[in-house]
Amino acid sequence: ERIAALRPNVMIDLTCYTLDSAVQLSNALAGRVDQLIHCGTIWVHGPSVEVPTTEDAPRRPFGDYGCRKATIERYLLDEAATGRLRVFGDLAHGRPVRLPNFGLETLHHVHADDVAQAFERAVEHRDAAIGESFHVVSPAALTFRGYAEGMAAWYGFEARLEFLPYDEWRVGV
Repeated sequence: ERIAALRPNVMIDLTCYTLDSAVQLSNALAGRVDQLIHCGTIWVHGPSVEVPTTEDAPRRPFGDYGCRKATIERYLLDEAATGRLRVFGDLAHGRPVRLPNFGLETLHHVHADDVAQAFERAVEHRDAAIGESFHVVSPAALTFRGYAEGMAAWYGFEARLEFLPYDEWRVGV
């Protein structure tokens, strides 16, 4: 909770050594950070068969350290797959997705690189940028509904959307 109170965008964990500490950290940060990055160990692979050992090599952890880190890794990967990306998972499997109101709120998808580039260009072109205001947006905003329908179609399903008044919807999010 103390870490979450700092309101970070990203949390880089270098110290979790037990599943309990990883669960505590993950629960405290769920929905409060954009990304939780955990530092694991090569020991989750066990004795190397081929070196260098790549991320897709089988996991055969050894020793207390390697076994604990493998357990943490599995937990956090499962959390990412089932919790933080639940809406996409539901759309990918044809399950219902709840949206606020009628799903007509909009999103402008903009990559962080584009935002950073706007600042870089303002620095590079100082004279042209001073006294100006810039928007960094996508060419067109998408409605929640349109985005969900497009994602479901990409996965080969028709979106099964349910709509709730915002105050009801937000309770479950």
